[in-house]
Amino acid sequence: MGGSVKILLVKPDISEFSVGFTSLARTPPLELLTVAATVADHECRILDMRLEKDSAFEEELSEFKPDLIGLTAYTAEAEVAKMLTRRAKKVLPNVPIVWGGYHATMALDDVLDEASVDFAVRGEGDVTFPKLVRAIARGGPFDAIPGIAFRKGEQRVLTPARAQIDDLDTLPLLDWSLMARYQPHYYLGVMGVVGGVESTRGCPYDCDFCSVWVFNRRRYRKKSPARVIAELERLPDGIEVVAFVDDEFWADAGRSLEIAARINERNRAGWKGSGWKYWAQVRTSDVARRPELVEQWAKAGLKVLLLGIESHKDQEVAELHHKCTTVSQATQALRTMRQHGVEAWGCFVVNPAWEERDFYDLAAFVTENEIAFPQYTVLTPLPGTVLTNKLVGAGEVRASDIPHSLLDFLHVTYPKARLPLRQFYELLAYLYQKTSMGANIGMYRRLVRNGVVARGWLHS
Repeated sequence: MGGSVKILLVKPDISEFSVGFTSLARTPPLELLTVAATVADHECRILDMRLEKDSAFEEELSEFKPDLIGLTAYTAEAEVAKMLTRRAKKVLPNVPIVWGGYHATMALDDVLDEASVDFAVRGEGDVTFPKLVRAIARGGPFDAIPGIAFRKGEQRVLTPARAQIDDLDTLPLLDWSLMARYQPHYYLGVMGVVGGVESTRGCPYDCDFCSVWVFNRRRYRKKSPARVIAELERLPDGIEVVAFVDDEFWADAGRSLEIAARINERNRAGWKGSGWKYWAQVRTSDVARRPELVEQWAKAGLKVLLLGIESHKDQEVAELHHKCTTVSQATQALRTMRQHGVEAWGCFVVNPAWEERDFYDLAAFVTENEIAFPQYTVLTPLPGTVLTNKLVGAGEVRASDIPHSLLDFLHVTYPKARLPLRQFYELLAYLYQKTSMGANIGMYRRLVRNGVVARGWLHS
């Protein structure tokens, strides 16, 4: 192959069995933009199959004729991604296919079981992927590249794990021109067209159901305020909202306040981001302990915070989820946010062991606390999590028995449902029907008043 390599990076669509969350949000695939930035010396294209007709995949392969195909996949997308790799091999049988992302890291055996996958990148791909690209261009060898897995005949080769990047400021900046054809079609609820920034990686906490801290080896790494501003300045024109995609944006309160101060300074000077709305994911304890974070970020344009409230019951938060927060912290955080005109995207884990009364109690909690964007996810045993390991260890589930396409947080996937399944799903639907914005015209008016709703929504 040699020289410049033509690389096609693919974001798969979700399984046909999955429902729901695409009506809430569709954000840019930052994971592919991040990888693309590391191979800027090669010709790279991104294909987002969430926004393409099915036949576009073969059309892109035939027209672009890539030398290498890369796919990223969460577990719920894995089966669709496998179908894409098989289709790719039919069109371009000699082109190597590389998988990366959560599923390739957390369910490696499943990926290597797929004959159409040639290589898997384990963990972060920022350093590993460009080294693998160079090795593929040379025709090998691959054994000396840390952080990959591949087959050599009947043998599976797992090279040593690669050390994580300590200084995230050294990563190359993203090239948003790669997303030009898709950018107007990314949205975040009613907030409008969205761009994304990753300012941290990992999480300092270890909730049982979560794969983030496992993937990141219990580490929490941060970009500097100056680097965050640089990334904001590179966002494409036409966006209305910036999503900080970090799993715990405010874990370092001092850094977060410095970023807000820099944005406020630039807003006063009339920079390109004046008028942007901001969305971020934080813990309820961050808000409860440091209310000044909400105050300063509201001045910067913060409109919505995603909070992992998880449950309306303290015992469940502590014992089932190992969350290390309390319901009282959640209610205190919600009060603070309302005082500053910041709305809550409140996430709750629906336990298959619940009784009917639990659903009604949760709906009452959400209504009482005026949560604008409630999101209900079924407790799901993702590969590699503490929850899954506990269930497997107790003999309650065999990971191989759960279809990956159903690990989408909307299906009961292990035998713990106390209620008949039909009734369980009806009650899950009831939660949305009872508490969604569409059921509360007063809530919608408040969102308009607080500047959350995009103009396009007001006139559509």
